[in-house]
Amino acid sequence: MLAFFADASRKYGPIVSFRVLGQRIVLVDDADMIADVLQNQQQRFSRDTGAALLREIVGDGVLTTEDPAHLVRRRLLQPAFHRARIATYTEGMVEEAQRASERWNDGGTIDVGAEMTRLTLAVVGRSLFGTDVGEEAGGIARVIASIGSRGGRLQPLVAALAPLFLAMRQFLPQRVRVIFGRERAELEAIVDPIVARRRLQAGGDDLLAMLLEVRDEDGRSLTDADIRNELITFVLAGHETTSSALTWAWYAIGRNPRIEARLHEELDLVLGERLPAMDDVPKLRYTAAIFNEALRLFPPAAAFGRRPITDVHIGGYRIPRGASVFVSPFVTHRNPRYFPDPDAFVPERWESEAPPKFAYFPFGGGAKMCIGEPFARAEGVLVLATIARSWRLRLRDAADVEPAPSALLRPSRPIRATTERR
Repeated sequence: MLAFFADASRKYGPIVSFRVLGQRIVLVDDADMIADVLQNQQQRFSRDTGAALLREIVGDGVLTTEDPAHLVRRRLLQPAFHRARIATYTEGMVEEAQRASERWNDGGTIDVGAEMTRLTLAVVGRSLFGTDVGEEAGGIARVIASIGSRGGRLQPLVAALAPLFLAMRQFLPQRVRVIFGRERAELEAIVDPIVARRRLQAGGDDLLAMLLEVRDEDGRSLTDADIRNELITFVLAGHETTSSALTWAWYAIGRNPRIEARLHEELDLVLGERLPAMDDVPKLRYTAAIFNEALRLFPPAAAFGRRPITDVHIGGYRIPRGASVFVSPFVTHRNPRYFPDPDAFVPERWESEAPPKFAYFPFGGGAKMCIGEPFARAEGVLVLATIARSWRLRLRDAADVEPAPSALLRPSRPIRATTERR
């Protein structure tokens, strides 16, 4: 699907319309037009079938609901991602990255993707649930990995059969899952005992503790179902996505000695012999540029859709109510109008003038922008800095690696590297 989108945009321009099984689909690949879809006219759009597919997994939560319910939930959760709150999570990010790298042997071989998956799972488990939930968090991750693999294969079919799928979802009770019933049941069996156990405990500085304490304007707390949905959402959005971006970052560093040398130069200058902390994140500009570039080429959400609830005008064209309007960070981030030499991994491009706002949108945009962006960015920079201050990763295979055709842009084959202590 992504290859088709990219080819269509290059051949026919920044707005392309076509039909799949009678369903009108519009691809938008222009920063100003994308701003219209995600921000300027966002009230004229609802989430598309991808969100309906996600609802089968995470239920009704900040990732899937529409306004006004989405706005209410987002306001309740927003304090968990303010800078002061993120700072309480960063110590755990660094400790888990250090702990992971201490298991490596000088001259040993690692599967980079598997290592980053274990590490980001440890970080998200600690931030969400506290420190003593490794087994439960691992169970959630295994179910989500299965969902990601199958969801990537199903997404084009669901998009093509959107009217039928949306009609089924409209008339079926929310508890009935058309596609992911077994996986949702497995997730509930893992998460529900955690929530019940923590209701009997007091305090804590993790996200679950905050969810148990939060109250809306009328003083009402979240139900167990609400909390369960948000916890599953945050594991889904905050684990595999960051793991994938970090894996691609290490792959790019390992292929380019110049990038590696500049990274080590910055870490030696800013950190010396100590571990990084939250206050170092603004100073680690080149480290952040590497993570930005990984998100540019391999964004967490490669493409997602919106559905007009009334006729709208985008780029001078009328788009009818009910069409599927797709925006694709994967396609737009590789548009040469915004990024010279777009397929090359060039962190230095982030040291010059920033591209237009919606030429680069790895976390979406507008009112439905990913609420966890500050968490992901802090984690990406701190993990890279913590590991790279002590280790070099030498790729065992220099051959090009393409992203696999799945819901997340993971490498199509394992990326193996030799660990070399600095």
